[in-house]
This record gives sequence, C-alpha cells and structure tokens, in this order.
Amino acid sequence: MKLCWLLPSDHSGGISPVVLSCCRQAAQAGHETTMLLLAKPTWITGDNFQVSFLGLYAKAPETPAILLQWLKDNPQDVVFFNACSEFDPVIPYLPPNIKCVYVVHDAPPSAWRPGLEEEDNLEAIIAVSETVASKFRHLLKQPSKLFVIYNGTVFPEPPAKNVPRQDSLIFLGGDNLVKGSLDVLSLWKQLNKQGFRGKLHWFGNMAPEFKAKIQNLPNFKHIYIYGHVQRELIFSTAAEAKVLLMLSRFEAFGMATVEGMSMGCVPVAWDVDSGTKEIAMPNQTGLFAPLGNIETLAKQILYAIENYQAFSANVVERARSKFNEAIMWQGYESLIYKIAKLEPIERSKKGQQPEAFKPPFRRFQLLPPRLRSAIREFIGKSPILSYWLNDLHGW
Repeated sequence: MKLCWLLPSDHSGGISPVVLSCCRQAAQAGHETTMLLLAKPTWITGDNFQVSFLGLYAKAPETPAILLQWLKDNPQDVVFFNACSEFDPVIPYLPPNIKCVYVVHDAPPSAWRPGLEEEDNLEAIIAVSETVASKFRHLLKQPSKLFVIYNGTVFPEPPAKNVPRQDSLIFLGGDNLVKGSLDVLSLWKQLNKQGFRGKLHWFGNMAPEFKAKIQNLPNFKHIYIYGHVQRELIFSTAAEAKVLLMLSRFEAFGMATVEGMSMGCVPVAWDVDSGTKEIAMPNQTGLFAPLGNIETLAKQILYAIENYQAFSANVVERARSKFNEAIMWQGYESLIYKIAKLEPIERSKKGQQPEAFKPPFRRFQLLPPRLRSAIREFIGKSPILSYWLNDLHGW
C-alpha cells in the first residue's frame, strides 16, 4: 500500500521522531512509504522510505491547494495528518480513493477540534494516549472511529545491569515553565535542605536570564547545564543516573519519560491526570507527588534513590516492551488493514478548489511581548494554576 505521513517540519517536538518511527516500520513491512513535510527537513532522511517537502512556510495560505495537487500527482492509499494546521483544511476536498486518518498528539482543543469537525470525512482518528482520547471521545458522533495507539520509539542498547550509578537526576525541560522549570529551582533548594549531595543534569533550551537563576542556587557546582543536545547524550547520561524529573503540568503521552525509563531512570512526577501515569505505574515503575508539594516531591526523589534497585529492572522492561516502535507499528498496521476494507467516503467538498489557509486567531498573542512574558511567569510559578490552564494553548 502507499502510505503517507504529513507533518509541518522535523522541528515539531516529539512528533517528528514518532512519525519517523512510523515511516521506518511501514517501509520495513513492505509498504511504499512517504513522509511529506511543509518545510524542508533539517535532519530527517529516509533510508528505506521517501522524504518529500512542499517548500512552504508556516501559515502559508496556499498550503491546502498545493497539498491537494501533490496528492493528485502522487496518489496515496492512506494519509496520516500529524499536527499541521496548514494541512488540515484539505481534508474535505480529498478524493474518496484516499483513506484519511487524523492523529491527535495533544490534549488542548486546538489539537483535536479539527479532527472532530471533519469526523464525517475521516476514516479514523488516532489519540496517542487514553488521557488525550478522553478529552473528546464523548463528543464524537461515531466513537468507533477513535483508536488509541501509544507512541513508540527506537532505543539504544539497554544499560548494563548491576553497574553502580551515581545519585544523579536528569531534567529535560530547559527553561520551559509548562515543563516545570521553576519547580526544579524550588526542588533543588528543598533537596539540599534534606541533605541531597548528588548531581542534576539539566537539558533543554535556556535563556541567559534563567541560567542566572540556576547559578544562584545552593551547590550550583553540582548542576550541569547542557542546553539542546543530541538524543545520544541524553540516553548516555540517563544510563548513569537514577531519577528522571517529570514535572510537566501535563503530558499528552510522555516520550521523555519512556526514553529515561528505557535507560534505567525512575520517573518522579506530579500526580495529575496525564499521559505520564499511563507509562509509569505508581510505586512500581514511578513515583508521584501531589501537584505543587515540593517537600513531598523531594522525599519521593530521595526514596527512589535509596531504593533504586527495587525499581530499576521493572522500569527498563516496561519502557522497552510496551513503548518500542515495533509495538506502535502493530497498532498502526492493524488500523490500516481495518480501514482499507471500508467503503469510500464521498467527502463534503470533493472536486472543489480548497480555500486559502487562515491561521487561528489567538487573543493572547495580541498582548505586548513583555506583558505575555510576565503572565507566563505568573502562571508558571503556580503548578496548580498552570495545570488548570493547560488547555489554553499559547499562554
């Protein structure tokens, strides 16, 4: 079959590695596979599948018309839409010979509403977790169109067994307030108060002013700041650490959790309704603390360090057996053959010329940049407030 995965770019967070895994597995299964991007890729190349791009830019109004023409010139059996709002408007214009699947990668309404609006023109909708699916399943006219397929990835060699590890923590959120960067500042102070003398490996993009806040923390010499790095360095660091700090106010799935666990890190996270709790089982392969309770969070981290051997083997096994890309592909392949048997859909705008793409209007973006930054920091300082405002994408 001819299968095509659509996505905006290979900078699209955790989405592009998942799409890469899908394409790699589909090609290995013998399908004629294409990854089609809006913009020119910067790092993705296809060893066993085609990587193409339209050469457009974000919010390009001509995107729907150009995509429809590309699909006419390059006929496909199944097309997967992955978090690219510029592509979404073309769905009702697609010819009936194309099976259309909408993949929902996040929980805010902006992520799933387009799929909901085009339900009649879709063969299926995929949610990357039950947490995401629960946001809109009850709004579907045909809930049977919704499938939950957990993300998967490819892992490096597993960590060596019975090798002593340092009392180290890793955090992958950079200075992102939604990922819990401000929580880590408070947590580090609390850990030091409770006698922790281990290391913290801090990954992710970081502004100079935030880095200055870290440099003012006690025992700053035990904090290692990396910035944006290759996945290989994160994996190798995780293989020597004991705890992954997963302090996001919300995770639709939690690929960082999976990757850390695959190398033996015990995730310690906020106890909130999140995809993380579908990956890490409480008190078995992860530990949780009440949202915003820094003191309890610190105690859970110290417990994980002191009792590391009781968690390590289960943590690695769960990540690698449940969330590898081959397991993910089994879900996709089953879905593909299921929808291939469906009668063609006569889509609502078939044969018409697509309208130009119009970017969604977000009132928050109208505020001056300095005021937006102040609001973000105010919300970010409160784990509970930022959790409840998670659905307001863009704050």
